[in-house]
Amino acid sequence: MSAQGVETNPILKKFDLSGKVALVTGASRGIGSGLATALAGAGADVALVARGEDALAATAARIRELGRRALVVPTDVSKVDSLPGMVDQIVQEYGHLDILVNAAGVQRRKPILEVTEEDWDFVNSVNLKGLYFVSQAAARQMLKQGKGKIVNICSLTTSMGIANVSIYSATKGAVLSLTRTQSKEWARQGITVNAIGPGYFNTEMTQRLYNDPAMNQWIVDRTPMGRWGEIDDLLGAVVFLSSDASDFITGVLLNVDGGWLSA
Repeated sequence: MSAQGVETNPILKKFDLSGKVALVTGASRGIGSGLATALAGAGADVALVARGEDALAATAARIRELGRRALVVPTDVSKVDSLPGMVDQIVQEYGHLDILVNAAGVQRRKPILEVTEEDWDFVNSVNLKGLYFVSQAAARQMLKQGKGKIVNICSLTTSMGIANVSIYSATKGAVLSLTRTQSKEWARQGITVNAIGPGYFNTEMTQRLYNDPAMNQWIVDRTPMGRWGEIDDLLGAVVFLSSDASDFITGVLLNVDGGWLSA
């Protein structure tokens, strides 16, 4: 359908993010980069957050090729004191903040008996503490505006146990609980908070599993759709949950897993 058709179709218009400003954490690679590009493709201008400025350059270039603005904001989300200033910088640049996608995440794969306190602190500082306080800073701005969309990224480990990723699992289970609590606290102020639960996707974080022939085949065989997820498989979910089409949906986990959890 033509762009004019989207503009005049009241249903498709609800998915249009033109005029919106999105903040995406973990936007330098993998799922975060893909989701940031998807939001731009739906019409949003995007603020890109990760620790390294150079690492964000490729994502920013893709967004600008789509004709949207991209603001690179190098930030370590585990440094809580820097987060209000990060949001202030985005609002100063764009005038408002409408969408937050919390995609920043780190992993330490090892058996529980080998986990150290440093492992625990490292994973929690990004996956849970960082997400918590980025959401807090963004919500303060959204509450002033009377509307906002927050999308948190969970995982299969939110809903099931997987060996050797105990800290990651603990954080992703907590993210769903936090999603539900945020949705209750902010629903009447116009902010919806939902989560996406990706299945096995071929990203830098899962590269070792993808490159292991036995593990790769096990994942393919265990997934009803018979393949790994690709970043494109997540794009509809994030646009939907960031758009007016999901205005009466909050506190929900949307699994994008090729049927894994149904099997």
